Amino acid sequence: MVTQVSFRLGSSQREWLTLRRSGDNPFAASGGPLPRITIPLEARVADRGISVEILRLGFDLKIGSTLVGQGEIGPHALLGTDPTYLPATATCPQSALSLLLSPEPPQGRLTLTIALRGLLRYRHSFPPAEDQFDWRSPEYGLGERETWHIESIGNQGVTDLDVQVARSDWYEQVVQQLGVGSYLIAPIYLPYGVPSWESTLGHMDAALRALVQGNPPGVFGECQAAIDALPGDKTDIFAAMSEGKKRDAIDDLTKSVGKYIHSGRRVVPNTGGELAGKFPVDSRDALFAYNMTKLLLSQIASLTLTG
Repeated sequence: MVTQVSFRLGSSQREWLTLRRSGDNPFAASGGPLPRITIPLEARVADRGISVEILRLGFDLKIGSTLVGQGEIGPHALLGTDPTYLPATATCPQSALSLLLSPEPPQGRLTLTIALRGLLRYRHSFPPAEDQFDWRSPEYGLGERETWHIESIGNQGVTDLDVQVARSDWYEQVVQQLGVGSYLIAPIYLPYGVPSWESTLGHMDAALRALVQGNPPGVFGECQAAIDALPGDKTDIFAAMSEGKKRDAIDDLTKSVGKYIHSGRRVVPNTGGELAGKFPVDSRDALFAYNMTKLLLSQIASLTLTG
């Protein structure tokens, strides 16, 4: 784990700039169509004889190897030998929210990785050394004094910075601030490409079409058909699972969901539009049935196909 990254400048062998997590500042976040997370960093230069400015530092934000956001740091002028606070704000796609709410691994402190790239500039005021080839002198490899030099970040080897945070802090400083309480956020696993699931997922595609076209009975009919088409011919859907209470419980849940959908007004497949069901349904019912079926199918796939 790399909790601090340092950068050389010019052809100098000395590390002049260091980045790490700021221990004095909290994480922050904001919700909305473009959720943002701010990771508190700090920068420090190694000597008062050199001035460093961040022109632009772009970064990818990752949890493990999964990209969850991107952002930029800078411009930021005249970093000093005392720590300078650098808020690294990443914009996260809404598709990443489930990873932010339930990050892997599920136990222990959360580790975020910031992959840095960009441009700095620096100048130095060190007097010329008596021996211009003495690599131990401060100015060796830095170029002409009192002149700004451009330095590219991202071609010096390790530029990945790992930042750890306690899960309690992550919840209070980030998750709560994202304002996701009004949304259902869960990673969905639907096995497109698995032949035995082709019919089920085809019905779910048809259910989505009916939902968009404002046809609630059509949604109910296709959701019912999707469950009926699951591998296992209704009675052996969970044959791949070990016998036990979990298998019995998910089997009971599947039957209950099927019973609810079966009771709603629905279009009976292959009947030319014939309706069946005990109670009328509207767009709210249709959206609920579609989302509930999709979540159920995702759970069934994860239990029966991935173990």
